[in-house]
Amino acid sequence: MNTQRFVSGSSIILVAWLGATFLNEVPSQRYPKLDKVPATASVSSTEKAPVVTTVAKLPTLQVSASH
Repeated sequence: MNTQRFVSGSSIILVAWLGATFLNEVPSQRYPKLDKVPATASVSSTEKAPVVTTVAKLPTLQVSASH
């Protein structure tokens, strides 16, 4: 098979697939957990919680020159 024919055929198939999925309407019942507001916007807190940052200490690796 010629490389140019393979690339052309693959691109035609890809464009057809993307076009079909773009034009396909998906019903809203298919995504029951889809909200109008992002999850981060629905979080409300009246008190400020302290921010805790943990730093993990990586184990030191010994390098041997004898190998």
